[in-house]
Amino acid sequence: MFGEAFNEAMKRRIVLAISIILLVLPQVVAQEERSVPPNIWKFDDDYFTVYGSPEMVVSIAGSSEYDKDDSVTLQIMIMNQGKIGGFESEDEPHGANEIALSKIEREMEYDVTTAVGVIASLSAEGSPLDIKTPPQSAGSLLSGQVGGPLQFEIKVWDSAAAGRYQLLVNLTYQFRKDVQVDGNATSNTVDYIMLYQEVTESHDVSIIVRKQADFKAVEVDSDLLPGSSGILSITFSNTGEETASRATARLRLRDPLSSTDYTAFMDDMLPDDEVRTRFNIDVDPDATAKTYSIKAEVEYEDSEGKTMVSDTMYVPAHVREPEEKANIFENPFLMGAGVLVLVALMMYAYMKRRGGGSGSDNG
Repeated sequence: MFGEAFNEAMKRRIVLAISIILLVLPQVVAQEERSVPPNIWKFDDDYFTVYGSPEMVVSIAGSSEYDKDDSVTLQIMIMNQGKIGGFESEDEPHGANEIALSKIEREMEYDVTTAVGVIASLSAEGSPLDIKTPPQSAGSLLSGQVGGPLQFEIKVWDSAAAGRYQLLVNLTYQFRKDVQVDGNATSNTVDYIMLYQEVTESHDVSIIVRKQADFKAVEVDSDLLPGSSGILSITFSNTGEETASRATARLRLRDPLSSTDYTAFMDDMLPDDEVRTRFNIDVDPDATAKTYSIKAEVEYEDSEGKTMVSDTMYVPAHVREPEEKANIFENPFLMGAGVLVLVALMMYAYMKRRGGGSGSDNG
C-alpha cells in the first residue's frame, strides 16, 4: 500500500512539472527571440571608432568636344580622395590580449576610406545623345587610387544644337563603416564583425557639341528630258551655327544622268544663308521617265581653315516623258484657240486689203 501511494504521488509531481515546463518554455523562447535579432551577433568590446569615408571625384579623360552625329568613346576616370577625419576610443583594453585585439581593430578601422565594389553607369539626363554601354565596374579603390578609364560608347544626335550638355555618372559602392574583433590574438584565432555601408551617388560631367556649318537642300527644280540637256536648280541653306567659307556644292551623278558641270561655287555662307545653284545635266536617250535620286554635298572651310565636307544630301531630279512637252496640235483646247486666232488674223488681213483698195480708186 505504501509503495503504491508513493508511486502515485510521484506521477502527480512529474505531470505537474511537465505542465509548468510546457507553460513557461514558449515565453522564454519568445523573450529570447525578441532580445536577439535574427542574423545579428555582437561582441562585447568595440575599442575604436574611426570617422571618415571614401570621397569620389569623377572626370572625363581626353577630349570632351564632339560634332553632331558623332559616335565616340567617352572615357570616365574615378578617383578616391577619401580622408580620415579622426578617431575615438570606445572601450579601454585590459590585458595583453585585449591590447593586441585593439591594435588589430584600429588598423582595420583605417580602411574606412576604401570604396569597395565600385560600379559606374552613365545617363544622358535629357542631353541630345544616346548611351550605348551598360554599367561598368571600377573594382575597389583605396584612398588616392584612380580607377579607369571606363569606356562608354555614346552617339550624339544629328539634330543636336551646339552647346554644353550635362551627363550624370552614377556610382554605387560600399565602405567598411565599423569593425569589432574578439578572440585570442596570441594564437591568431580572431573573429571579426565588419559593418559595411552602401552608397549611391551621382556626379556631373559635361561634353561640348561644337559649332559647325550644316546644309540642307531646301528647294529643287528640274527640267529634264531623255536624250537632251536640261537644268537642275538646287537651293542650299546653311542650317548650322558656323560660317562656311569658300563653300562649293558638288553632285554625284550616275547613269542615266551625267554632267561636265557638276560643281557650283557658293562663296562664304553665314548661318541661315541660302544660295541657288544651277547644274547642266545630260540625260541618256534611253533614260526612263521617272524621278532619280541624286547625291549632293557641300565642301567648305571651317573657322580654323580646315576643309570639311557636309553630310550627303539626296535631291530629286525628275525626267519627264517627251509627250509632257506642250504641243498645240495634240491639245484640242489649244488647237481650237489656235484656229480662232488664225480666222481672226485672216479676217483682219482681208478687211485691210479691202480698205486699202478703195482708197486707191478714189485717188
